Amino acid sequence: MKAAADNILFPALEQTFMAVVLVDERNRVLFFNEAAEKLWGYSRDEVLGRDMNILIPGPLKHVHGDYVHHHRDGGNSRVVGMNRELQLERKDGTQVWTSFSLSKIDVDGRIHYMAAARDVSKEVARREQNRLLLLAVNNTDRAVVVLDEQRRIVQTNRAFTSMFGYGADEAMNQVFPDFLLSSGNSDDALKRVEEHLRGSRWFQEELLTATRNGREVWSRVSVNPVLNERDHRQTRNLVVTFVDITEERNIRNLERDVLAALTSRMTFQETGDYICQRIGNIAPGVLVSVCRIVDNRMRPWAAPGFPKEYGEYWDGVAVGEGVASCGTCAVRGEPVMVQDISTDPLWAPYKHQMLPHGFRACWTYPVKRRDGSVAGTFAFYFRTQNEPDTFLVRIADASVHLCALAIEREEGRQQIDRLVRFDALTGLPNRQYLYHHLDKLLSGNEPELAVFFLDINRFRKVNESLGYSAGDQVIITLANRLQERFGPHHFISRVGGAQFVVVASACRVDEASHLAELMQHIVGAEMSAAGQTFELKACIGISHSIGGDRETLLAHAESAMERVRESGGSYQFFNPELNQAVMQRLKLGMALRNAITEGHLRLEYQPQIRAADGQVYGFEALTRWHDPHAGDISPGTFIPLAEETGEIEHIGLWALREVCRQLFEWREKGTNVSAVSVNLSAHNFRKPDLPRYIADLLNEYQLPGNILTIEITESAMMELTDEMLARVREIRAMGAGVSMDDFGTGFSSLASLAYLPVTEVKIDKSFIDRFARDRRVNALVEAVVSIGHNLDLTVVAEGVENTHQHQQLRKMGCSVLQGFLFSRPLSANTLPVWLEAYRSPLQDAQS
Repeated sequence: MKAAADNILFPALEQTFMAVVLVDERNRVLFFNEAAEKLWGYSRDEVLGRDMNILIPGPLKHVHGDYVHHHRDGGNSRVVGMNRELQLERKDGTQVWTSFSLSKIDVDGRIHYMAAARDVSKEVARREQNRLLLLAVNNTDRAVVVLDEQRRIVQTNRAFTSMFGYGADEAMNQVFPDFLLSSGNSDDALKRVEEHLRGSRWFQEELLTATRNGREVWSRVSVNPVLNERDHRQTRNLVVTFVDITEERNIRNLERDVLAALTSRMTFQETGDYICQRIGNIAPGVLVSVCRIVDNRMRPWAAPGFPKEYGEYWDGVAVGEGVASCGTCAVRGEPVMVQDISTDPLWAPYKHQMLPHGFRACWTYPVKRRDGSVAGTFAFYFRTQNEPDTFLVRIADASVHLCALAIEREEGRQQIDRLVRFDALTGLPNRQYLYHHLDKLLSGNEPELAVFFLDINRFRKVNESLGYSAGDQVIITLANRLQERFGPHHFISRVGGAQFVVVASACRVDEASHLAELMQHIVGAEMSAAGQTFELKACIGISHSIGGDRETLLAHAESAMERVRESGGSYQFFNPELNQAVMQRLKLGMALRNAITEGHLRLEYQPQIRAADGQVYGFEALTRWHDPHAGDISPGTFIPLAEETGEIEHIGLWALREVCRQLFEWREKGTNVSAVSVNLSAHNFRKPDLPRYIADLLNEYQLPGNILTIEITESAMMELTDEMLARVREIRAMGAGVSMDDFGTGFSSLASLAYLPVTEVKIDKSFIDRFARDRRVNALVEAVVSIGHNLDLTVVAEGVENTHQHQQLRKMGCSVLQGFLFSRPLSANTLPVWLEAYRSPLQDAQS
């Protein structure tokens, strides 16, 4: 029987999937099946007959022998008869987890052992993975629930209980989303959730959830489907996570509301108060104050809820290290956290201002512009000692950005306001602000008002002799002197290049005279610029009135100033005779504007003749004005008026277009005009698009560039800036000529011709009238002609009226002559007739 049993038992043990090892009483391996070979990595030949210690894991080898002897000798074993997990060591040194059991066999008093083991490494790894996953789920700050196919909750984590207040047992088998979602969600949101839950894809929504005690919490809800392993079309479970985003939404809403306020009609002050109040709504128990930093001094902006004394005390305090929280924060450019105002050294000199009002802690953050400079400070005040809180830090991060936007917007508005209301060079109020100030005074029934119009005599010479930079410095110095002396009591504005207006309210006539003398004294004080010392003088016109309107007051003062300029005096009060001339001038200015728009202007063309052969060189286009009521208006009257009113720019553009149109018409009818000169002012060259305007006209009327010559007076040429001269060069690049008109009447030097982009110079008629009888004028004209030739410039003499002038200029080598000797200005219709009939004076002389 025993033999039969052995014959059955050992083959069965050989075939089992369990690794089986049989050890005799001397610890030698008697049996080692095929499964054992696979488990340990040894062949049975390597193991049979050897000490079983070869199979024992390294850490147990030194104690295993004593343990076995003790057990054989009758000791108890906690291992025998039990199943346990044991980590074994394979032949190659790798370790494997096994389910291990040990049996004790007594054979005729000899103790044998049989060990059985199977590889459970995958099970152990899976179990460890599950343990770690459960550890992660239970220790995450996100609430997690697992749903079954019917959306019933089958698993929750600790964060779920912490967030919603439900224990795991209370939540079990509850159906989502009816459970947890608040009725406050919109129907559209609930509909989207239902649609997603029926699907098999991940989705996320921001939803209003409800806790056990009924409190509503905004949550970011994410649903992750777990698909059936056998059928991926079916969802086995849903893993739902919840993140409390109440604070995040509060901050987002704060940003949204403040940005809306910034684009609304709220004032800067109202915006600051609104920011502070909105923060108070989402962070109860904290008071917020915002302070601007202007010229390194604190200027409280908004502090609702603070005592009135707070703003009054800090207004104007210089920032610096140790100046409480805000002053220190502004100079450091980093947050300053003071947890106890009563003991912090930064507050030592200032705590008496805050402690009586119950403030104990203050956290302050710098408000920085985009360039990194500190524009202000943002502060939290607490009535208890407080340490930084994550939510408040997030509010501060968002708020300092919003405050920076508001401050930069306000600074931009103030800058625009300054540009609109103040002179850019001197910082004084400009003409627009002057109008506003006068209107305000006159609407308040000011008893007596004096308006002083100051014009600095011959200031242009300062610019031309010392340069525009020095001229600007002189204007700034004058403005500062006037502001220092009169600023505290009177209104001072700059209304022109070297023109100022001073408004003195409640000023009697005798006081006005005294003020005018004082102004003259201030203007006449010694002045230094560009290394030169000199004195200036002003022409001062005074308009003194009880009542009236600002236009009248200013016009009267300016008229009186013009009379002073003509008479060479110091100051003068306005009188009625001047008023009549002023009104006529105002009416003429209005009529001129109408003439430009209604087509009352026309062009006449005066021929220019080559001195050498008497042939036609070209024509100069001259603007003429015939008013329907006043008749013909002299250019000597309306051109200066156009320059004063700015209409000269529109006249120049109109003349350019009219000349190009007329040239096209003449060419179409077979009249060949070689070139036409058009007068432009310095105003035209201030416009960046002037070269493009001319190029478009040439293209529109199919004209070559060299058919145009642009004339600009010598004095205007001297006023051109580098940018304006660049525009002249652009025009030259088109092939058009550039002529310096009225040469000799301005203040340029002959040497300046070498550096200006001109092709011709025109000698003014005043020199041509005198050069035949005045030796010095004759020498000057001859010098201009000579220098012009040396610089390859065409020299044109204006106002040639007799043959003697003609002969003298021709003898000097003057290039071109223009004047009544050849023709008066011609209309566009008579020019072709004149051109057809024209005979050169040289031809007449030869015949």
